[in-house]
Amino acid sequence: MVSSGTGQAPAKPSQGVLFLLERSGLMAGRGSFMQITSPGFQFLLHSPHAQLWELLLQYLHMAEERRMDLIEVLGFLFMLSTMELGRDYSTENLGETQRAMLEDLRDYGLIWQRKASSRRFYPTRLATTLTSSLPPLPTSGSTGAGAQAQGFIILETNYRIYAYTDNPLQTAILNLFVSFKCRFPNLVVGSVTRESVKKALSNGITADQIIKYLTTHAHPQMRKNASYCNFLGD
Repeated sequence: MVSSGTGQAPAKPSQGVLFLLERSGLMAGRGSFMQITSPGFQFLLHSPHAQLWELLLQYLHMAEERRMDLIEVLGFLFMLSTMELGRDYSTENLGETQRAMLEDLRDYGLIWQRKASSRRFYPTRLATTLTSSLPPLPTSGSTGAGAQAQGFIILETNYRIYAYTDNPLQTAILNLFVSFKCRFPNLVVGSVTRESVKKALSNGITADQIIKYLTTHAHPQMRKNASYCNFLGD
C-alpha cells in the first residue's frame, strides 16, 4: 500500500491480498497500477490490531459471498487466537471450509506452512493476538514501535521534516507526502513541498489526514511548543 506508485515495493503481494485490499477500499486501480486511497491512508493511522480486524471483517463479507460456512470461518479465527506461537498444528481435524481458508490465511500472514501441501501449520504472532490486548507485532529498538507511539517527527516552520525512525513502514508512509532529501540509519530528512502535497492529493490523501498524521506522530519536544499546534492549524 505505502509503496504504491513509487516503484519501490520490495515484493509484490499475492493476488489474494491485492483483492482484499481493493475490496476493502484501501487501494484502487487495475493490475499492477494499484494506488493507495484516502481510506487506505486513514487505515494506516490505526493501530495494527485495529487494522487486522478491519481486514478480517472484510474477509468475512467475502467468505459469505463465496458461500463459505461462516461458523467454521469464525471458529477457525478464534481457534487461531488460542494457539501457541511457535507450535505446529495438524490440518487433519479442520473442516472443509477451514482447510480452504489455509491459503488465504497464509497470504495474510496469520499462519505459516513449509509448503502449500503441508499437513502442519504454525500460527504467527498476528494470529495468536487476535483476541488479545497485546500488540500483534513485536517492538524493539529505541526507534521502533515504542518510540513511534511517543512521536518521532519534528516539523520546522519552513516545512522541513526530521523523522527519527528506522522503521521502513513509517518511512514509506512519509514518502507519500514528503520529498526526501537524505536518509540515515535512524533519521530521514525531507520537506513538505507543493509538489509532494499535490502527489498525495492525487492519490486521494487529504490535507486533514496529513495534518492528523503529523500531529499524531509529533515528537514530545514539539508538543511542548504551543506555537506548533497553531502552525499545523494554519
